Amino acid sequence: MKVKSVKKLVLENIFLLVPLIIYGIYKNGYLIYEKGYISLVNIFKPLFLVIIALIIKLIIDLVKYKKINIDYNLVYAILIAMIMPYNVNWLVFIIGFTISYLLSLFLEKYFKFNKVCFIYLIIILINGLLNEFSFANILEAKYNYSFSFWDLLIGRNIGGISSSSIFFSLLAYIILCYNFYYKKDIPLFINISYLLLAIIYFIFTHNNNFLLNSELIFGSIFVASLPEFSPVKRNKIIFYSIVIGIISFGLTIFISSPISIYLAIFIVSLFLNIRLDKKQQNKS
Repeated sequence: MKVKSVKKLVLENIFLLVPLIIYGIYKNGYLIYEKGYISLVNIFKPLFLVIIALIIKLIIDLVKYKKINIDYNLVYAILIAMIMPYNVNWLVFIIGFTISYLLSLFLEKYFKFNKVCFIYLIIILINGLLNEFSFANILEAKYNYSFSFWDLLIGRNIGGISSSSIFFSLLAYIILCYNFYYKKDIPLFINISYLLLAIIYFIFTHNNNFLLNSELIFGSIFVASLPEFSPVKRNKIIFYSIVIGIISFGLTIFISSPISIYLAIFIVSLFLNIRLDKKQQNKS
């Protein structure tokens, strides 16, 4: 991919993530502030997490490369901040992001893996060990809500701090599909394979909790399709996507958590790229 094309897709991704961040501020900030549970400053926690991640990325750029790079690492930093649980500890996020980001830069010299999922899972693990683990915000933990389909479509469900809006995720997907370099088949096959399993599960159990998965939709559109960590050839794209959809559904059934899609992406991307590395070594 040409450098200009990379920059264009990077900036396009960032632009399309802005509405989701704004909605995150509304859902996980303003609505909670309105009820008197958080301070005015904490309304903007979704935005502050993004800013912190970007600052750390830019500082590392300046130290390592002596310049600021407009590359996919900008998108990675924003995505990681957006999919954090509401109760992520500020200090855990800062330290966890910094250490895991530096570690990913070191490890990527030896093998490829989805960097977003790698950093995310490390921060989640640390936060889970030190704090009560929950993706629910204060209102979601305190009250039992019964939302309509349209409420859920807009984003009134439990998920990442800025990644719960299905509407804005799908809108972004439609726009990204017009970009030649965007791997639009990946979200499509992930969601089809997941939904087929969810429908079969519903038929046998009458449990419809897994039919609408906002985190799966967001993760498949923005994280699974990242060009550096996903296949190029169509047959491999289909295989990669279907396996992620199947693993995501299995993990969702057992742990019922927004983590499922990112753990599935990491496992599949790691396995896929290790296989590719072995083939290249055998050829050489």
